[in-house]
Amino acid sequence: MKFNRQEILSRLRNQVEQKKAILMFGAGTGLTAKCAEAGGADLIGIYSTAIFRMQGFPSILAWLPYGDCNEHMFRMAKNILPMVKETPCIAGVGAHHPGIDFERTIDRLQRLGFSGVNNEPFSGLYGEFFSSQLERAGVGFSREVELIRCARKREFFSVAWTMSAEESARMSAAGADIIGAMIGVTSGGISGSKVVMSLEKAVEEVQKMVEAAKRENPEVMILTHGGPFADPVTAEYSLKNSGAVGYASGSSGERVPTEEAVITVTKKYKDMKICI
Repeated sequence: MKFNRQEILSRLRNQVEQKKAILMFGAGTGLTAKCAEAGGADLIGIYSTAIFRMQGFPSILAWLPYGDCNEHMFRMAKNILPMVKETPCIAGVGAHHPGIDFERTIDRLQRLGFSGVNNEPFSGLYGEFFSSQLERAGVGFSREVELIRCARKREFFSVAWTMSAEESARMSAAGADIIGAMIGVTSGGISGSKVVMSLEKAVEEVQKMVEAAKRENPEVMILTHGGPFADPVTAEYSLKNSGAVGYASGSSGERVPTEEAVITVTKKYKDMKICI
């Protein structure tokens, strides 16, 4: 483990005191993680969603049964962790498998050099009906809460993704250091969601999550993510109008900028003239 919980909290709170937004950057490759650190990211998230988006597929494929999310994450970590020198890395753990032992998983994460954990994939994205079925079967959101509770007991830093005020309150009460207020799949780019709620409605939903989380723990920090929050302008709008203190980029920090940069430079190369 490179950084302990108190070291990370001190770093982040210092940022907030200086009126600087916290940035958590979700990385699917060593190169993007390396670049994110050079750009000043405060946290770097490593989770299975990114392996799909950086192969050109929609991120939401990570929520379908096409692989073991935790094995994806551990394989990615071998290539990404060595690229990050001075930034805490947060591991996305799928908590729902009945056989997973949270204590042993956290031990393994610490040995690898992770500084924290988050709940990814998260069941809230499945919608109310399927999420309730998972919960009744004992493999739903409550397992995610237990992961975060275990992390807090171990003094291991945690980021908890939530998709409602109720989820935010439960994760805050469980001891999450950061609540990631999630507004669905990120829009924009070639593979992004084409239908998202308005900025105004998204901010209203974030506000509910902020209020619910802070009722349980006034010290918890909230980051916004997803939906129409797809670039620096919309991300800043979400912060100025919600009470959140930072932003978590995923596709918006990695996939969309990569798509735009590669398309632009390819067009420029194709504009070259030859002399014959």
